[in-house]
Amino acid sequence: MKINVILITYNHAAYIRQTLESILMQEVSADVEIIIADDCSPDNTVDIIKEYENKTNFSFTYLQHAHNLGYVRNYQQAFNACTGDYVAIMEGDDYWISPNHLQNHIDHLEGHLNSPMSYNRHLRLFVDQGKEEIFDWISENDYELITTEQLALGNRIGNLSCCVFRGKYMKGIDSHLFDMEIADWMLGMYMGQFGPLMYLKEVTTAYRIHDNGQWSKMDERSQCIRVIELINEYDKYFNYKYTEAFTKHKRRLEVLLYGDKSLKGRLKSLTPSFIRSMYRKIVN
Repeated sequence: MKINVILITYNHAAYIRQTLESILMQEVSADVEIIIADDCSPDNTVDIIKEYENKTNFSFTYLQHAHNLGYVRNYQQAFNACTGDYVAIMEGDDYWISPNHLQNHIDHLEGHLNSPMSYNRHLRLFVDQGKEEIFDWISENDYELITTEQLALGNRIGNLSCCVFRGKYMKGIDSHLFDMEIADWMLGMYMGQFGPLMYLKEVTTAYRIHDNGQWSKMDERSQCIRVIELINEYDKYFNYKYTEAFTKHKRRLEVLLYGDKSLKGRLKSLTPSFIRSMYRKIVN
């Protein structure tokens, strides 16, 4: 068995040692190939990574390109390079907090062959505010099965470094996805076309949220507006199969933007924890 670990980096020299060491500490019954997808970092991120090549049995593969591809195209190139039975993602400013992270995902996916992807509960580190949070777990089981329709109600994933995919779906991934702005939410909904996703209880990932992040550098109003725009794009991509769920999500965001004044200070509630609570209210 082989697992590819895609290491997505750009200007991550300040974080990359902890990130890489968390990969190398994994205790997993599979061959591990680390695919370095650095998007032409102007700092010494790649030089630091190369220091670790002789400290592990994991293999390193470096993807090359002459200019900055941008977030989405960098991911496309990385996915196309994967040949493993499983594909895990690690973004260069995140890290795994358990040596069992990869094995936990593989064990769950091997036990549920109809699931194309798994993602785990994670520690959210608000670097600039000096606080952290972990989402509550209410199920009696150590996983939940999540459908695309549930995800259309709101992003219940929240971080790509939590995700592990079956390799066969990465090999045939639709190239049209990369014409849009995609991340964990859209990839999860796409994978949900092949079966329910597994949401794992164990907290094995730390997700850094800081002002230089791809998403967190936007102010809360801009985030809200952008999610509404993405909903329209994603709804069209799925040929309006999930319009009812997407519309419920969009209406909540529109209320936050334009409606009830008591909610104006709650734009931060676009986080997965809020979405989960709203989802429960809808289905119960």
